Amino acid sequence: MFRQDPLNTILALGSGFTPTAVRVTATLGLPDLVEQGHRTVSALAAETGTDEQSLGRVLHYVSLLGLFTETETPGTPGKVYDLTDVGRVLLSDHPGNLRRWLDYEDPSRPMEARFEPAVARLMDAVRTGLPVYEQAHGRPFWEDLEAHPDIERSFNTGIARIANRLVPELARLYDWASVGHVVDVGGGNGSLLLKLLTEYPSLRGTLLELESVVTEAKGTLAPVADRCDLVAGSFFDPMPTGGDVYLIANTLHNWSDRDAGRILGRCAEALAPGGRVVVVERLLDSGKDPVMASYADLLMLVLLGGRERSLADLRDLGSGVGLALTDTRKFELPGHWLVEFTREGNR
Repeated sequence: MFRQDPLNTILALGSGFTPTAVRVTATLGLPDLVEQGHRTVSALAAETGTDEQSLGRVLHYVSLLGLFTETETPGTPGKVYDLTDVGRVLLSDHPGNLRRWLDYEDPSRPMEARFEPAVARLMDAVRTGLPVYEQAHGRPFWEDLEAHPDIERSFNTGIARIANRLVPELARLYDWASVGHVVDVGGGNGSLLLKLLTEYPSLRGTLLELESVVTEAKGTLAPVADRCDLVAGSFFDPMPTGGDVYLIANTLHNWSDRDAGRILGRCAEALAPGGRVVVVERLLDSGKDPVMASYADLLMLVLLGGRERSLADLRDLGSGVGLALTDTRKFELPGHWLVEFTREGNR
């Protein structure tokens, strides 16, 4: 990324200007404009209504970060910019949707904006090992969601977006045709369960979620209402019993080891004979993008006191509540895995 001596590399990485300049680039939509042919500072300043000299200084900096190439072209006044593969990630139509995450002015990102004051308190989290979201906003994370419906909707939309990327593979990776009844534990607004039930018409489903989320999920799951029950409750309490598979997708990482073990324990209690617990999570150090897993790990620390885990971590959690790890399958989505457990002795 930086082609300079180590001292200056650390200065750039540690400076607040690096994330800020990248966010300015995203907010102004500079990658889209360059892609459309506005490749000079003057053209980009005219399109964005910014000061030409100041914008040029930002463009130079983010080019050194690797977002653009910066060249002098004979006959063209000033420098000319082209997108790199790194810069293309900030295009509005990129499937990763990262521009929205970094855009200061996007009104649709209240949840992401809400993270930032907690992230700024990372030092406190490192000192204590505890989440710092409450310090930043006056309430723990889940209570804050309930108090701000717009933020809660943003959060659930983000969860649904991840589910939309995972579900086609999840339907392929696992033998759902052999499952009679799946319980989606903490399944958000029901998007993932809807897709599974639509793909497998003989499958029955139960969504277990908090009451406020179940109310929203009724609309999502209306097309499969004849094969789906919605249960309002906590996954720390006894769960609906008799499911063949208890599916926990992108949920355990929200919780500490103690609480994640409690969730798995409730699943183990509720399993039908021969049943399975299926966990879908990002695993640390298991994909081609370990930086993203580590980023998510720090985010879980400051927001919730949770963590991303390795396969060995999950095996240990399962073993602590009488579950044996019996299968693992890798998603194409970087870092994500399906991990299957059965009751110990039932392998």
